[in-house]
Amino acid sequence: MNTNILLTDAVKALIGHAMWDAETVEVHESDILRYHEAIEDPMIVRDDDGVLLAPPLFLPPFHHGGTIGEDGRRSKPGELDIDLPVKRRLMAGCDIRFDVPIRAGDTITATTTITNLTEKQGSTGPMLLIETATAYTNQKGQTNRIETWVVIRR
Repeated sequence: MNTNILLTDAVKALIGHAMWDAETVEVHESDILRYHEAIEDPMIVRDDDGVLLAPPLFLPPFHHGGTIGEDGRRSKPGELDIDLPVKRRLMAGCDIRFDVPIRAGDTITATTTITNLTEKQGSTGPMLLIETATAYTNQKGQTNRIETWVVIRR
């Protein structure tokens, strides 16, 4: 007997699919300098060619657009609509792997994929844990970082 309420075959089939449209943006030196100013970081680093390197937690200014849902979160263009009887979201954790630094002049593409779905039974009913991985890559195909997020839908 299948006791999964949320983890239907249709929902399971989403594993490996893009969570929303990939986004691409060019990184300008001014973006990196504004980030340094915002976090009050005086350590400006340039590579041997004089190109400004971004601090590890810097992200380019992606424009998401989208509409604000009933849970108060802004949806992203092309976002998958996971049809669930649960409406609340809770961030459950994040892991970041850093690879090649982002440099001024890079064109960065962010691609988010659903990597795992797990149903749990909570004290208030069923919960779906949605794990995604967002890969940030530059114009050379090098990975800058990968963020793995877990979101609880309940």
